[in-house]
Amino acid sequence: MKKLHTLAILALAASATTVAGAQEKIMRIHKADGSSETVKVADVAKITFENEGGDTPVNPPVGPGDTERMVDMGLSVKWAAWNVGATTPSDYGNFYAYGETEPKTEYSTATYKWINPEYEEGQFYDYWEEYYKLGATITGTNYDVAHVKWGDQWRIPTRQEWAELCNSCKWTWTAIDGVAGCMATSTVNGNSIFFPAAGNMVGTEHTHDQTGCFYWTSTEYEGDPTVECRNYRANMDAQNHSAEGYDYPDVGFSIRAVYGPVPSDKVTYLAPDEPVDLGLSVKWAPFNVGGSSSNLAGQYFCWGEIAPKLYSHSFNYKFYDPLTDSYVDLGQDICGTEYDPATQCWGEDWRLPTPAEFKELIEKCTWTRSGYDAIVTGPNGNSLRLPAMAFLTYAGKPSSYLSPISSGYYLTGDGGDATWASGRPTENDVCTILKFFMAEGVYKLDGTTYRGMGMSVRPVYAK
Repeated sequence: MKKLHTLAILALAASATTVAGAQEKIMRIHKADGSSETVKVADVAKITFENEGGDTPVNPPVGPGDTERMVDMGLSVKWAAWNVGATTPSDYGNFYAYGETEPKTEYSTATYKWINPEYEEGQFYDYWEEYYKLGATITGTNYDVAHVKWGDQWRIPTRQEWAELCNSCKWTWTAIDGVAGCMATSTVNGNSIFFPAAGNMVGTEHTHDQTGCFYWTSTEYEGDPTVECRNYRANMDAQNHSAEGYDYPDVGFSIRAVYGPVPSDKVTYLAPDEPVDLGLSVKWAPFNVGGSSSNLAGQYFCWGEIAPKLYSHSFNYKFYDPLTDSYVDLGQDICGTEYDPATQCWGEDWRLPTPAEFKELIEKCTWTRSGYDAIVTGPNGNSLRLPAMAFLTYAGKPSSYLSPISSGYYLTGDGGDATWASGRPTENDVCTILKFFMAEGVYKLDGTTYRGMGMSVRPVYAK
């Protein structure tokens, strides 16, 4: 992690080239022993100061009381005074590809960590599947280099937090320690932070050095997930400052951290007025979470997650750790907990069903087919409808290759079987679900379904 200080002498050299017939400039280095040596300024690209025998250590901001390295701009989060990998405001720090936590010498698809190794243009995969998409935001996750390196509540800002800074500051193009960049002065409280014009890295080329500031946000491009795999960036130069642009994830940008809790992804939906009494041990909701009495289908949720998303696979599953290639242990039963989407979206009166409650639904009720949906009639003659929604894929909602949608996948609160059919232990990566294929007359429990798939939620009444 090299400390890159571009000295004022370089700016003088640039201006000297505009003077016709000017004598060639040299830089003289005066040593402590009284000797000196000279270097032609035209031959110098940049001057760095480094610890002998190793990289300059990262000296991260340490907490909310560290006013030198944490700046209060009067906004929703505190901002770091310098870049990740830097030690002063004018230090460039490191460049990072999106979702990576280490710098490198080449920033391309050939070196990008989250590239799809099976992708081949024009073959089975679509263009957007060249990269693994990491989710709507990576802030505070193990894809977030600020959080991984600095810990605590340090993280990459979201696009909204960058926009807040851009819209709440006066921006001035200036220089510190001979390094050009943007000074952002808060219109809220007058405090300032400096962004060095470090440029960016494309392949092995360092571009826009001393002319532009390029920073990753933690937010994925909000367009159609099956069209682009890009992520929003903040860009500042002598004329512009915004977080409207987006770029491919393999390029190298700077990272400026913020300090504050990760924004909540919790959403709430309208719960039913009354549950359906089928004459069983629990009462059931008349529609899925995210649905309504007129549209029963609702949203898709991964096991343990409390917010829906546009697509699902392991790399955007909240409880997958990419650093260790493992899954977080949420316990065997999440019913009624912070990981229960029914409880979190509808309130404490509702929760995910247990496998035993779905088993009761299977064994004590009559199942009939309506299209591909299941009509479940209880012992007392009351009934409910379970829409066949299949599951949320990496390409988003079930598409034409699954059409007509002929299956239903419904979450329970159970953490799944301890072993696969082969006897190999599962590793916090499965859950128990209700699975039905009404065209075939099949409705059963499955304890080895992958947790990172988006599935339907039909709650039970907890009272």
